[in-house]
Amino acid sequence: MAEIRAFNATLQAGNFTRAAQLLSVSQPAITAQIRKLESRFSTPLLERFSKGVRATDLGRQLYQITRQYNDLEAAVEVLSNPTLAPGKMTLKVANASSIIFMPLIAEFSRRFPLTTLKIKSVATSECRELVLNREVDIGLFPLIDERSELSRLAFSSHRLVAVLRPDHVLADKESLSVRELADESLIVYKPEACTQQLLEGVFGRHQLAVSGNVVVDGRLDMSEAVSHGLGIGFALEQDIRPNPCLKVVPVIEATEEVVEHVVWMKNRRSLPGIRDFIQLALEQRCGALSEVSEL
Repeated sequence: MAEIRAFNATLQAGNFTRAAQLLSVSQPAITAQIRKLESRFSTPLLERFSKGVRATDLGRQLYQITRQYNDLEAAVEVLSNPTLAPGKMTLKVANASSIIFMPLIAEFSRRFPLTTLKIKSVATSECRELVLNREVDIGLFPLIDERSELSRLAFSSHRLVAVLRPDHVLADKESLSVRELADESLIVYKPEACTQQLLEGVFGRHQLAVSGNVVVDGRLDMSEAVSHGLGIGFALEQDIRPNPCLKVVPVIEATEEVVEHVVWMKNRRSLPGIRDFIQLALEQRCGALSEVSEL
C-alpha cells in the first residue's frame, strides 16, 4: 500500500517533489517506493521528464485499478466517526450547467468554509467521464444513460428553446416549429454536445436535418453569435440568462424535459464532502418542490 500510495500521489502531483509534499515524506522515500513498485513489473510505470512524470500505458492501467484506494482512509475515518464534517479538504466538481448549479455550490461553500472547491466547467460528456475516472468527486449535468457504478439525484429540469435576436422576424412569435426553424440560418454545436443531440432528435422525428454554417463550442459562443446576427441558436431554457440582446422562444416539438442531476460514484457516497454535498442538494430540491406545491 505504501508503494501504491507513492505511485498515485506522484501521478496526481505530476512530479516526485510535489508528491513528497503531498504525503509529508522525503523525495528519496517517494523515489524508493516507486522503484520498488516498478520492480514488480516487466516494463516501467512512469515516463520521466526534466519537469515531471507521466504514466505509461501500464501505469495508466494500474492507476485505474488503484486510485480507488485513495478513498479508503477517508471511508474508515467516516466509519469511526459518523458525525464527521468536512474540515480542510478539497471537493472537485465538474459542472455543465453553471446557472442552475452555482447557487447550490455557493451554499455549500457557505456551510463548509474550510473546504476548497475546485470547479471544472466542461461539456456533459466530459462530466460523466471525470466522475467515472475519479478525477472529480461530484458531477453536475444531465445523466441520460444508466451506469451501474453511478448514482444520481434529479435536481432540476428544462426544455430545449430557440435563441434569437429581438429584431429577428420570428422573435415576436410565442413558439416556433421545427419546420419554421429549418428554413432559417442556424447556429449549431459539435455532434457530441448534449444540446446538439437533443436538437437533432427533435428535427429527426420530423424527417428534418439540422444544418448550419456556424458551429460553436458552447452556450457563450452561441449567445454571442446570435447577438451578432449569425443566426438562430439553441439552448436548454435555464441555461440562458435574461439578456436584452437575446429572445428565448419555445420550440413546439421539444416536449421532452431534460433533467439536470447531481452525480457521484456509488461507492464514494459516504465520503466527507461528497456526502454533505448530496445532502445539501437533496435539501434544496425538496425545498423547491415544497415552494411549487404551495403555489
